[in-house]
Amino acid sequence: MSCLKNFKVLILVMVIVLFITPAFAGERAKTTREIKIIADPLLDNILDGFKFDKYTTYSRDFDPSLKVVGSRTKFFKVSRYIKSSLGNYLFREYMGSLLKGDMIVVLWKGKFDKTKNDVLIKLVIKKQGWRYAVTGLWLQ
Repeated sequence: MSCLKNFKVLILVMVIVLFITPAFAGERAKTTREIKIIADPLLDNILDGFKFDKYTTYSRDFDPSLKVVGSRTKFFKVSRYIKSSLGNYLFREYMGSLLKGDMIVVLWKGKFDKTKNDVLIKLVIKKQGWRYAVTGLWLQ
């Protein structure tokens, strides 16, 4: 009986470890579909912010440190530059993602109306508490 009780305790401990370990070991690997479901709305907010010149929409999902770097004043300068050089955002195609420690780098090929060239859209996200926050953004 004692052996069976020890076995049950061992199984219980293993189950607890399996569920708690990912919280301490960083983000578990995500599928392409899961990453798109997470990242697409974050990028939509950023692109809508550019389209409508709304800093609050643009920065809604930013990590606090990115909000410091990407200030309201800087946003309007960047927004004017993007509109003058690339034009208006038309559409994007998901290219893939990379897991880098506790961050996910998500890549899209974007199309804008003032350039025939593809634009690489790179978004870096990180889980912070119950949600994902944007920690990096590049349009190249």
